[in-house]
Amino acid sequence: MTRRKMPEGVAYRIETERLLLRCWVPTDVVAMRASLDRSDSHLRPFIPFMKNEPRSSAETVELLRTLRASFDRDEHYRYAVFDLKEKALLGEVMLLDRHGDGECELGYWLDVDHTGHGYATEASAAVTRIAFELGKVDRVELQCVPANTASGALATRLGFTLEATLRDRSSSPGGVQDLQIWTLFASDYDGTLASKLELRAFDCCGERVI
Repeated sequence: MTRRKMPEGVAYRIETERLLLRCWVPTDVVAMRASLDRSDSHLRPFIPFMKNEPRSSAETVELLRTLRASFDRDEHYRYAVFDLKEKALLGEVMLLDRHGDGECELGYWLDVDHTGHGYATEASAAVTRIAFELGKVDRVELQCVPANTASGALATRLGFTLEATLRDRSSSPGGVQDLQIWTLFASDYDGTLASKLELRAFDCCGERVI
């Protein structure tokens, strides 16, 4: 049986009221390096990939090339999150194809200098809308450790339900911790914050898809 890729459609660029989301490119190396280095202690307790940080500039370029290749292969969709003028890198939001047909995992991180403005919620709502309306997935999951109360609050705002807390499942740099599984099903999507978020989404050729 051929396994269907996570989305039926993909947006390379997404514009919301305040944010620009687009796939990473190698020329983002300086911005990514500065943001991750500045935010290291803020992100390290909760973000699994921080176990590989800090990377050198050359290693970061290779990471960015890998992220772009994965995006083009319809595997994982990791978006750089900028202000609308594309001047300030605010963080990253992602749709990860980890769980099989019809579902994806929502993830994000935010630059320590840009917390407290609702950017993570706005960006996460945007890709959640993309997942359901363009990708036609059956459900979106968000995973976080219980100590990451900000992510739990974000999941609640987006209409996700806490389905389980799994014992000793997270292997983030903060150590082995319990792992919360939050889920939003397609049947519960209508009326959520994501479903009402105004956005414009474009494919790799610049054609509007939403």
